[in-house]
Amino acid sequence: MKRKIIKQGHNTLTITLPSEWVKKFNLKSGDEVDLSEKDIGLFVSTKKHDDLSKVEINISELDLPGIWKFFMAVYREGHDEIKVLFNPNKKYQNPYKFYTRHAIDLNYNKADLTALEMLQVVTTRFIGLEIIEHHSDFCIIKDMAEPSKREFDSSFRRVFLLIQQMGEELVEAINKNVVTIVRHTHDIDINVDKFHDYCIRIMNKTGIKNSKHTSLLFSILFILELLGDEFKHIAHHLHNDFQNKNLNNLLELSKLVVNHLNEFYEFYYDYSNNKLVKLSDRDIEIHSYLPKFYKKKSGKTQLSDEELEIFNHLRIITKFINALVELRVEIEVS
Repeated sequence: MKRKIIKQGHNTLTITLPSEWVKKFNLKSGDEVDLSEKDIGLFVSTKKHDDLSKVEINISELDLPGIWKFFMAVYREGHDEIKVLFNPNKKYQNPYKFYTRHAIDLNYNKADLTALEMLQVVTTRFIGLEIIEHHSDFCIIKDMAEPSKREFDSSFRRVFLLIQQMGEELVEAINKNVVTIVRHTHDIDINVDKFHDYCIRIMNKTGIKNSKHTSLLFSILFILELLGDEFKHIAHHLHNDFQNKNLNNLLELSKLVVNHLNEFYEFYYDYSNNKLVKLSDRDIEIHSYLPKFYKKKSGKTQLSDEELEIFNHLRIITKFINALVELRVEIEVS
């Protein structure tokens, strides 16, 4: 429906509310309504309307990877209450073993969890969710912390800082030749995913200040999450394949890539053309490093398969950083 904008006074613009909507919720002069801005729309709602978003999922026939996917979907979408139906006789391994499938995750070996025990572990992965009610074959999970736009900026920055921590610890482990330094990288990656999903949830529930940036921020968060996974994969390879081995061949490229990431962080929060040029120079330096390194080592055959695998992950990280740079420039001009 369309409404004309009416000017009242010097700076006030008003529109009328549809009479059927007013009657439906028994509104009268003096009552308060809520206004929420999302994308290009302005939404009017009344507190007399129960806008609690509820969803029901049945995990009885799902494996643990499927359970994770359902939980991430309903959480990111912004549902406030989740009713989970389960088979009380079914046993589960620790869900984090299937969340990563990495042998490095030695903290998550416990098996034979009941459905409720497993759900308690899964629930702690999502900011604000708590099990508030449980029965023999179902439980109710509710969001106890209403997300706000104000929390988006700090959570978004937290994703960056956690990934930077993963990078710095990688360089430290290689430089000191102590692979146990990256043993807890998986725990950091879980927090990356936690804040990533929380940011998506905030955007879906509340929108953000500049609606033009919404799709760009979704893309940036998605790529950052993938970038964090690459550091996790490298940590896995170091821990499993490089025990008591020399890591010198990996040091220089690791430093270049982690510095590239740190420079992008500074660029993202303080845009300048000079920083953009510097990022381009760093990208060229990284891509020209490997051919020079291979030549110095008389070809790839002088490197182990494990070293080549680490190089591949570092190159993927560089590609992700380059994609993030493009998205940041698009934000600047939009």
